[in-house]
Amino acid sequence: MERQHAKDSAFTLMFGKEEHVVQLYELLTGEKLDPSDIKSVQLKDKLQKPRLYNDVSFLTKDHRLLVLIEHQSTLCGNMVFRMLEYYVTLVTEFIKEYKLNKFGSKQIHIPKAEFFVVYNGNGKMPELLPLDLGSVQVEAKVLNIHYDNLPDHSGNNSVAAYGRFVQLVEEEGRHINDVIDQLIEEGYLIEFFERREVRDMFAEVFSYDREIFDKGIQTAKNFLQMGLSSEKVSKGTGLSIGEVKKLTG
Repeated sequence: MERQHAKDSAFTLMFGKEEHVVQLYELLTGEKLDPSDIKSVQLKDKLQKPRLYNDVSFLTKDHRLLVLIEHQSTLCGNMVFRMLEYYVTLVTEFIKEYKLNKFGSKQIHIPKAEFFVVYNGNGKMPELLPLDLGSVQVEAKVLNIHYDNLPDHSGNNSVAAYGRFVQLVEEEGRHINDVIDQLIEEGYLIEFFERREVRDMFAEVFSYDREIFDKGIQTAKNFLQMGLSSEKVSKGTGLSIGEVKKLTG
């Protein structure tokens, strides 16, 4: 669980930046966008609902397109429904920000949606995730971003940098500073990773994720003492079955 939080947080930190997300978008679609032509928008910056937040999204400055990209390491059959919910909420904020009259007689123009899921788990994922709403069909394109699956491993490629980051984080006993040092040594996004504020942000994220993980461990121990099965403890805490079984050994 700890590593999953770390990967999700790192993904949001890296691809919340326009100059990085356009590289990911080009890999997803083949279309090049200039970083100056898009604006990052995030639900967690706008809403008070703690569980309604998305990973990465951006709006083209001509308001033509609203792109939502979700990072997944585990299979989720409801991913497209969640993305649709994010899109509707972001569009609602868009209507408010630009003072569009949705009750007027003139049709308002809202950004077209594009949904993508980037995946780095071990299970198999389909190329498309569909959502059947009767006569309306919504789908998200799925892309495997495992480091070994990427066509470009060059140092200035932010997607390759993230893929390599995941590889290093998944190694046992790696400290975040060691991971960043190795990424710099290998030439990945040197200017980005050398910034003091970036290193501090990663350290803060990992510290927070460690705190969440430790709380999950303590809760799991309490559940196990109450006689709950490993499967129920896993579902109740978010820990994997393997992590729970280690506590029983």
